[in-house]
Amino acid sequence: MSGQASLVITIDTEPDNQWTMPAPGAERQTLTFANTRGLARLVDFLDARGAPGTWLTSYSVARDPESVRQLQRAAASGHEIGGHLHAWETPPFTDADALAHPYIFEYDAPTRLAKLRSVTHALSDAFGTQPVSYRAGRWGIDDIEMNNLAGMGYTIDTSVVPGHDFSRSRGLSRGGPDFREHLTATPAQPYKVGALWEAPASATTIGLLGSTGLGAMLSRRLSYRLDLPSRVAGRLLRQSGLSGMVWVRPLMHTRLELVQAAVTLAARGARIINVMFHSSEAYAGTSPRSRTTADVERFYGDLASIVDAVKGLGHVKPRTLRDAVAAI
Repeated sequence: MSGQASLVITIDTEPDNQWTMPAPGAERQTLTFANTRGLARLVDFLDARGAPGTWLTSYSVARDPESVRQLQRAAASGHEIGGHLHAWETPPFTDADALAHPYIFEYDAPTRLAKLRSVTHALSDAFGTQPVSYRAGRWGIDDIEMNNLAGMGYTIDTSVVPGHDFSRSRGLSRGGPDFREHLTATPAQPYKVGALWEAPASATTIGLLGSTGLGAMLSRRLSYRLDLPSRVAGRLLRQSGLSGMVWVRPLMHTRLELVQAAVTLAARGARIINVMFHSSEAYAGTSPRSRTTADVERFYGDLASIVDAVKGLGHVKPRTLRDAVAAI
């Protein structure tokens, strides 16, 4: 086991408007790529801090030549390109793709495997290498998808968010996964699921009780007993000052909370501090979180504060997700 923990930056790399439904009568939404064609600033930002990104890339981005050129530049400076499957923007297309934003587990077995094969081959064609890291669109992972990933040559999944419940987020007819039981007093460490590693996104509790098992228990119990979404339970506990669940993700919480959570995870012995965001959040007007240039500047300020604070601890090294798992 390596003596150093890892700081990992995982980026869902996707079109600007993949969440917009098709126009009436259209089979599919016409996708745009301003954010992925404008990645130079983000790549330079990460390079300047010695923090390579892991770009979890969707099918349509891998088929857009200018987006690919930007990501090839990142790969040439040591970043990693992985997979990110939005089922509705990935062939083979079905009638369901124009009706909703389905989870991959809402498709029949041959279709879901064919969609995974499509995104994997698109990435291999664009970047010349087999992707090994993966994040499910809408966090929609299950055991079948883990088996399919292993069969397609992936070795790492990062689709779990400890403490978060996506079951209220509807797909075609079902909700997403519930990860509330993954929130404990100790950081969610990478673990094996069959042939794959699971490297959860980083979330933890902070506050007066945040460093104890009681803080994590309160977050789960409040969500379960009052039937609250996990984000609401976390906000209520943060406001109380007792404990608050913080997802280490720029623009998600106050900058102070983000830094405190990242540093707390490192202090509690996290092997991987996994900071995630969407590529669109770094480009104005392409994400609900980054509608203006001021939002984008806040994003960069949040990310800089997290990276600089964690690197400043001295025992956490920035790595790609692939290299971080290899260092465990």
